[in-house]
Amino acid sequence: MSGVMESGTMANNPADAASPRRGRLVLVLIFAFFALPLVVAWVMNFAGDWVPQASANHGTLIQPVRPVELQGLVGLDGEAFDPARLADDWTLVYLHRGACDETCYNTLYKLRQVRLAQGKNIDRVQRLLLLAEPVTPDWAREARGHYPGMQIARPRQQGAAALTPFPAAGRVYLIDPLGQLMMEYPLQAEPAGMIEDLERLLRISYVG
Repeated sequence: MSGVMESGTMANNPADAASPRRGRLVLVLIFAFFALPLVVAWVMNFAGDWVPQASANHGTLIQPVRPVELQGLVGLDGEAFDPARLADDWTLVYLHRGACDETCYNTLYKLRQVRLAQGKNIDRVQRLLLLAEPVTPDWAREARGHYPGMQIARPRQQGAAALTPFPAAGRVYLIDPLGQLMMEYPLQAEPAGMIEDLERLLRISYVG
């Protein structure tokens, strides 16, 4: 009889031994569940270079955005340029320095196509050719003829503060309806990418 009891007791021992192991495993899993987010956050904070930086934008965001007042500008006729012309719209700005060469003309054509591609939202987008230097009257007339509806302006004086918010000439910039410089593109940027960025902004924007 005692042998049977001893045998039964021995049969129960493996289960009794496994119970503490299961308990420890549960504790480890609970700890891992709550600790993992903290570990991930630490890695992202201190080893951010390891984390891929994905962006849906084709242009480069300017952070923080910069207010643009465009004071001290004149139009091609020499009359004061009213910045209010740009209010409440999205404005594609081409900041150009020097004579307009083939790259310049290609960029103006590209901006026209980007605006036309906005379809029903075309009236929410305008273009501004911002000249860092004076141009000849003949060129001014030609530009107006080829690109009707495009705003053209230049500083009244060299080194005017109106150009200060722009990092450099020879680039395309996007100003939001609140008058803030918020994105830039190199001249070789593909029109398809610019169109996609603008379509997205127009779709989610409650202004302009």
